[in-house]
Amino acid sequence: MSSTPPDPLSVPGPDLDLDGLRASVREAWGLDGDLTALHGERDCNFRLDSGSAQHLLKVHNPADPEAVLDLQRSALDHLRAVAPELPVPGVVRTLDGLPWVPLTGRDGRVSLAWVHTWLAGRHPEPAELDDARLREWGRASARLGRGLRGFAHPAATQPLVWDIKRLPQLRSWLPAVAADRRAAIEMVLDRFDERVAPVLPRLRAQVVHNDLAPTNVLVDDDLALTGITDFGDMTHTALVCDLAVTVADLVSGRTDGIEAAQEIVAGYDAVTPLEADERALVADLMAGRCAATVLITAWRTRGQGSAPEIDDEAYALLEVMLSAGLDSLGDTFVVRRRAGRSTATLLEARTTSFGGQELSYDQPLHLVRGDGVVLEAADGRRYLDAYNNVPVLGHSHPAVASAVGAQLATLNTNSRYLQDAPVELAERLLATLPDRFDRVLLVNSGSEANDLAWRIAQHATGASGGIATEWAYHGVTEATYAFSPESWHGAAAPEHMRLVPPPLAGDLQIDAAISSLIASGHGVAAMLVDGVFTSDGVHGPAHAWTRAAAEAVHRAGGLYVADEVQAGHGRTGQHLWSFVAGDVPADLVTLGKPMGNGYPVAAVIGPAALVDPFVRGTDYFSTFGGSTAACAAALAVLRTIEDHGLVAHAGRVGATLLDALRQVAAQRDDIAAVRGWGLALAVDVVDPDTGRPSAERAGRIVEGLREGGVLIGRTGRDRASLKIRPPLVFADEHVDRLASAMTGVMPRS
Repeated sequence: MSSTPPDPLSVPGPDLDLDGLRASVREAWGLDGDLTALHGERDCNFRLDSGSAQHLLKVHNPADPEAVLDLQRSALDHLRAVAPELPVPGVVRTLDGLPWVPLTGRDGRVSLAWVHTWLAGRHPEPAELDDARLREWGRASARLGRGLRGFAHPAATQPLVWDIKRLPQLRSWLPAVAADRRAAIEMVLDRFDERVAPVLPRLRAQVVHNDLAPTNVLVDDDLALTGITDFGDMTHTALVCDLAVTVADLVSGRTDGIEAAQEIVAGYDAVTPLEADERALVADLMAGRCAATVLITAWRTRGQGSAPEIDDEAYALLEVMLSAGLDSLGDTFVVRRRAGRSTATLLEARTTSFGGQELSYDQPLHLVRGDGVVLEAADGRRYLDAYNNVPVLGHSHPAVASAVGAQLATLNTNSRYLQDAPVELAERLLATLPDRFDRVLLVNSGSEANDLAWRIAQHATGASGGIATEWAYHGVTEATYAFSPESWHGAAAPEHMRLVPPPLAGDLQIDAAISSLIASGHGVAAMLVDGVFTSDGVHGPAHAWTRAAAEAVHRAGGLYVADEVQAGHGRTGQHLWSFVAGDVPADLVTLGKPMGNGYPVAAVIGPAALVDPFVRGTDYFSTFGGSTAACAAALAVLRTIEDHGLVAHAGRVGATLLDALRQVAAQRDDIAAVRGWGLALAVDVVDPDTGRPSAERAGRIVEGLREGGVLIGRTGRDRASLKIRPPLVFADEHVDRLASAMTGVMPRS
């Protein structure tokens, strides 16, 4: 960079005629309405109000070439494709399909203009962000960085004065800095040359947003993130520089700047763990951001006579940091992890407290946090989670955490009070189901939901007989234990129960079970069916089987209960509910903890003709089923599934995973079959010498995958089927890792 590089603000902004601008927008985009000027340092930004719709109109500085806009457009398209949970604007193309158009200003200069979708919200004041919001800001910064991880564009490599790694090239501007500030800035520059610049080239680098300041973030009234804007400072640089920019800009002006910075770093590290060299440079890079702000502002002031007043708060923060000592501050950014017991001590205490309750894996896995499809252990090792269905959106999903946290901070009480959340949740659930369903009963768990469905069935039919598949699991209450032969461990079936083979394991034997129940005097009250037959070994889709079973139960006067705890919320990739995908005439539907991404909430849904008489006859009520926070969690889950297209995503990724596993199986003689429906899959493991199911071999595979950093489970009567049911945000890269790990762990015969 030369001693006087071109100033990003040295070129005057567009000189626009508003009437002409409105006419151009109307002609190019077919949008007409009022234009309200918004803040812009070197561009002209407007809110376009056209009827009930709003858009952002951005007219770029005449100095910006198409490459600048194409960099931003490409990044936005990339983020909306790979990280749809991030609220970034979309580009509205013209009537001719163009992303932008040239406009000529009153002074004859040409600027490029484009239209973005409107993001609602307001810019927060840094002082109103408490520790939890600061941590969430750090998490958002990390998620944005992860979203841009695979993105590349030629324009991202162009020199940018706001890229901290270029701080040494700003030294020539030092004479422009006020005399009383010069020594501090020079000290930062010297330290950067000696301590930072030699390390940066070996750190992780990628395209980053580089400006996640409060002026570029939108929040709602509860301070939840609603928008990320202004991608004009994107550049390819060290990843940790992006964090340093976020932290420095967010804590400038706060009286608790250092403490606030620690919270942001902790939030970032929870999503993207910092490497040791990165963490050691956070304080220096923050100081570098402050120094760059002072240098750039001083240079502009000298060259133009005025500049944005952005340096005072930056210099004040720098003084605080220098007073505390940058080396000492570097130590404070060691992520503060929750103090806990060692794995051995915790295992001993758990055994003392819980007795012999089973843990997964021969060597218990001591987990401390999770994010998306990744779980982290106490020793820092990270695992790909291809097993847990309860966090259907992935672990620690920000939409659920934010919704629950905001609701807990406002109100959380039972649903006998009139409140919006339970009613909205019921309406949203019913809107996803066939018209015959018009009543929702909210409870706390899948076991409770199935227990309640069983009570409704007995009340409606007067019968007491139940039917389940041979190795099903439907809950832990006394009633649902009877429907869970997986948990019987060889005990005799309860006298009122009959079991039938699952699909693919034999002919439909419902009629024999029904005849037996009638002969015993129990009659048929209900059959409970998990639509993917998870515990039976994953046998969906089985549409003909489930429809025939429902029709047979109906002929006997009983009810068919679709247990969607494991099969629902889009897991099959065909519909939100597996029984709807199969057009099964279910009478009652039960949902469990995936409904709240792990927050305790569940439901029984049915027709008024069944539910209303039961409620009247029993005065039924669940005190905290449908509590306000629980409903907030469930609503966040439904919104996220819909907004991010996770049902279709599960179908596509599930098909990719099924194909990948079949390719693995084709090279093995110890895999008898691979089955799957969406993101519910099973791999049957056999002894290659006998061809018989091998629980021992399946167990070794599960343990071997765990050692390789991948978590799955086992299922089926023989415990010889590998069970794979990851969160719905499982992606192609995770498919590749799982298939590769499985290839490596399976011993060849």
